[in-house]
Amino acid sequence: MKQWQRAALVTTLALATAGGVTMANGAANAQENHPSHGRPANVAANKRVVLAFMQDVLNGHHGDRAVRYLTPGMTWHSGTVGTVTGRDNVAGLMTSVVTSIPDLHTEVKDIFAQGDKVVVRLVVSGTQTGPLLGVPASGRHVQWDAIDLYHLHNGKISEEWAGEDYVAFLNDTGAYKAPWIA
Repeated sequence: MKQWQRAALVTTLALATAGGVTMANGAANAQENHPSHGRPANVAANKRVVLAFMQDVLNGHHGDRAVRYLTPGMTWHSGTVGTVTGRDNVAGLMTSVVTSIPDLHTEVKDIFAQGDKVVVRLVVSGTQTGPLLGVPASGRHVQWDAIDLYHLHNGKISEEWAGEDYVAFLNDTGAYKAPWIA
């Protein structure tokens, strides 16, 4: 089992044992109370917001539209890339990504939600034709796995924790050759 598969399994099991999990295959989309707020969270609506964000901003290549889905104080966390704070700054990052990889496509493999949190396991791919995160344009096809956790507030994304396989991206661009990747 690959490392990302173990991480996805652990996340899935943690959410499943907490109860109230909904899945992309149409399992129950009931409202439930979020433990810290005591008010109903519309799980199905939260999943729709995240999927719309991914479709419009990433697959639709409209980084500037990210502001429609984000709270003003939005914070994007990534262990590899760092933290980006503020709706406009996150939209700028999304614009940079879809500009550098103009044929970018995200394929959702799993989606789970509980309360005001949505977890998505996805595969991201495309051709890197522009510089991205300090990596010069390579003209090469790139692909990486990701597990992203979104926190929603009043129907908008207020935080995202992006678990991206940045080493796979670097390997595909030729910027870094990981000894364990063929």
